Amino acid sequence: MEQPMSDVARFRARFARLLLLFLWINTTLLMLAPLAEPLIGRRALVLAGAALAALGTLAWRVYGTDWPTRQITSIATLGQVMLLVYAFAGHPYQSDMHMYFFAMLAVLAGWLDWRIFIPATIAIATHHLLLSLLQPAGVFLNGNDVGRVLLHGAIVAVQSAALSWLVWSLRQSLEISETERRQADAAREVADDARRNVAETTARAASERQRILNSVANDFEHAVARIARDVIASVQSLRAAAQQMKNGALEVLQRSTAASQSSRQTSSNVVAVTQVTSELAESFAEVDRQVAETARIVGAATLQAGNVLHTVGDLSRKADEIGNIAGVISTIAKHTNLLALNASIEAARLGRSGGGFTIVAQEIKSLANQTWRATEEIQGQIEAIHRSGSEAIAAIDAMNATIGSLNQISGTVAVVVEQQNVATAGIADNIRQAADETIAAASNIDIVSRVAAETDEAASHIAQSADQLSLQSSHLDAEVAQFLGRVRVA
Repeated sequence: MEQPMSDVARFRARFARLLLLFLWINTTLLMLAPLAEPLIGRRALVLAGAALAALGTLAWRVYGTDWPTRQITSIATLGQVMLLVYAFAGHPYQSDMHMYFFAMLAVLAGWLDWRIFIPATIAIATHHLLLSLLQPAGVFLNGNDVGRVLLHGAIVAVQSAALSWLVWSLRQSLEISETERRQADAAREVADDARRNVAETTARAASERQRILNSVANDFEHAVARIARDVIASVQSLRAAAQQMKNGALEVLQRSTAASQSSRQTSSNVVAVTQVTSELAESFAEVDRQVAETARIVGAATLQAGNVLHTVGDLSRKADEIGNIAGVISTIAKHTNLLALNASIEAARLGRSGGGFTIVAQEIKSLANQTWRATEEIQGQIEAIHRSGSEAIAAIDAMNATIGSLNQISGTVAVVVEQQNVATAGIADNIRQAADETIAAASNIDIVSRVAAETDEAASHIAQSADQLSLQSSHLDAEVAQFLGRVRVA
């Protein structure tokens, strides 16, 4: 990489063009010199001056502003001044032209190189000394004056020394200034780099921060959205469950109400059945008593039949009594038949559990019919006794046989009635237990109804809570959206 030009080099580059201009101006001055007492021709002076200007220009072309160019142009410039002093030989201004040496020395300070003043001072001193010895008119107007030469030499030396110090100091200052400027430029570049790095780092940090914030915001938004969806789904499920609970509670309440009514109706029916069963038991007890009474009457009839065998007269009288007894038996038979009918009806109501009652009732009815038929036969026999005494023995035998059958049937009826009493008592106990259980079931159904009502109320509260939770979830979504908007803008 090409090194940047220093301040001294840039100044020398500008000064080189200015000095070359002076060289060619001096050549022009040689062309215009008055030549009061020409020691040589004008052409020679102009050619010599042009040669010096061309030498300086060539050196600048070849070496630029390097040390050879600085030395050559410095000597060429002073040589042209020497030619001008020489051209003013014999002119009143010849001594004044020596001032041009001082001017050119000051101009040569533009090279910012104190070393050029050493050969320049030597060249001026040598010029003055040699010409003062060889051709004094070429130096001073009045000829040879060594003291003046020494004075001019001393003045030139002082000026050269002063210019050397000034140039050296100026160059040092320029170099220091350049160094400081370069350091400042380097520091500025470092600062600019640091500022750019800070700006880039800040931009990257801001971009990374924004990216992280956006990433966090997106993750947070997705998480909140997922939670919100879960909450909404849970709320919907909760609302559906609450509605299902409410519907189930209403259905349970309706069913429990209907079951309670049915249970109360069943309880009433059971109580009624219990009452009917009690009445049936009492009827069977009455049948039992009637059967016992029938057995007693049959026994009495048997005794009377024995007495009939001894005397027909007693038979006629007893026949009337038997007729009365037969009427009673007929009445009992009718009553028994009615009880059997009632028992059949109640057994039909009991269903399968009353199957035994049905059979017994049929048997009782059959026995009652038989008893009724027997009394009819007794009435017939009694009438036959009244119609014909000859048939008394046969009638009494038939009556004895009938009474024997009646005794057997009465015993059977008594046993069956006793069994039915026991069965009816068991049925009554079972019905009472069923009634108690029905009442307990009705109480439990009431409890279920109360729990169903409480469940319905709780389901309503759950539905309200689900609606409130859904509303809060919507508010949360709005707040999160607003917060994420601020985070993304930050």
